[in-house]
Amino acid sequence: MDFFDLVPDNFFSLLSSKNKRIYLASILQVFKVYETGTILGIDKKIIVDDLVYFLESHNDYFYDVENEDDEEASPKNKRELANYILRRMEECGWIYVDVNNDYEEILNFSDTAITICEAILKIYPNISYFYEDEDEIPEDYFNPIEYQGYIYQIYSLLNQENILDYSLVFDLVYTNTIHLIRAIRKLDVRMKDYIQSVIENTEIKDLMDKLIAYKNDVYDKSYVKLKVTDNIDRYRLSIITKLTDMQNDPIIVDSIANLYITRTKTKEIAIERAIRNIDEVIDAFNALEDFISEIDNKNRNYINSTIGKIKFLLSEDDNVIGKLNTILKHIKTENQKGKIDKAMRLVDGLYNLPSIKVLDNENSLYVPRGSYKRNYNQLLDTVGLTDFDLGEGFMDIFKSSYDEREIQSFMDAHFINNEIQASNIVNEACTDSEFMMLIYSVIYSVEKGYKIEIFDDILHQKKYSIKNFIIRKQLVK
Repeated sequence: MDFFDLVPDNFFSLLSSKNKRIYLASILQVFKVYETGTILGIDKKIIVDDLVYFLESHNDYFYDVENEDDEEASPKNKRELANYILRRMEECGWIYVDVNNDYEEILNFSDTAITICEAILKIYPNISYFYEDEDEIPEDYFNPIEYQGYIYQIYSLLNQENILDYSLVFDLVYTNTIHLIRAIRKLDVRMKDYIQSVIENTEIKDLMDKLIAYKNDVYDKSYVKLKVTDNIDRYRLSIITKLTDMQNDPIIVDSIANLYITRTKTKEIAIERAIRNIDEVIDAFNALEDFISEIDNKNRNYINSTIGKIKFLLSEDDNVIGKLNTILKHIKTENQKGKIDKAMRLVDGLYNLPSIKVLDNENSLYVPRGSYKRNYNQLLDTVGLTDFDLGEGFMDIFKSSYDEREIQSFMDAHFINNEIQASNIVNEACTDSEFMMLIYSVIYSVEKGYKIEIFDDILHQKKYSIKNFIIRKQLVK
């Protein structure tokens, strides 16, 4: 069947209209309530009442419906708006409404709409917006990927005793392997997005926002699960061994080939496909180690890149590159204000690049350096180390600017009731060193498994601004 036979022509029109934000939020809210109903659906009155309350509770976010060339698209109140939204959802094939024997209107989502809503809920970044309390949010909405579910199911299927239908078992193994690879690829792509954000963001507060979001949404909820709770290596060797045994057994291969006999011309081709698919699963599990190593590298690269850029931004006033960066930022800001000509006139007097004549090799005055000869009469050979003092002052020159002991000491000094509030540290009197130590504390908290919560209020240091946050000295569950 053609895809467009399943999906109405105007199905996605709600998500491309002028009021797409209102429609999307309403669709997800209605779907949330719909899932609390019975298997036969939910009373439409319940949906209307909940949607009215939802729209009124978020009135600051939802503006008036923009004109859609529809006389009914200008509701006078939130109840009319709720009914209008449901009517549009029904027209576009998202829901359908039946009338039961008691003359009650029963609302159901279409099969296509259920699948689309589930997909949106897995990728929608502000899902918490639809819940009154964070504790109410389903865990799998934030973290739809449970690697152990796929891995353990594959392991259990292959290690069960007295398998009666190898074709069914392998079909489930193959499907779960695809889901596992997709889940890991999603994590890989999310990490790439965060690494790219280091390049795109040029403000410390934006880098910090991303770093804390990475810690909460990627590191705690996916990366740690993959590396610790859902560690693939515990099952990988056993899975590969079982699959290899199956591939070497002609009777089992013949049974698996029955999966493909209806889609191939001959039995021989079906057997070849069965062997090839078993090979694909074995190769997938053999390649997982390299895949996980690559994700490890991306985790390190993101954290190191973020810290490196923050350190550069903190010290940019002290070097030529930083001063040029400040000038370019000024030009960019003025251009956004429509004052590019004024900015360029100001910059014109700051530099002078004289013309330089390039000489050819024959007329060049450059003289190659002579060959280097080692001077064996080295200073330390004559002076010796007898009276050379390696005291604390000398060693301080070479030690790392911020090591774990210093960071831990800084955090211990600022923990109050097992919490560090950035607002207690960042102010006009906060030094660059203290500011940098606070940023390192966020990274250190990732390693320690502390919980970090970010807020919307902005904190201002003498040169920089970041969002307020709290580090809580408790292990993430």
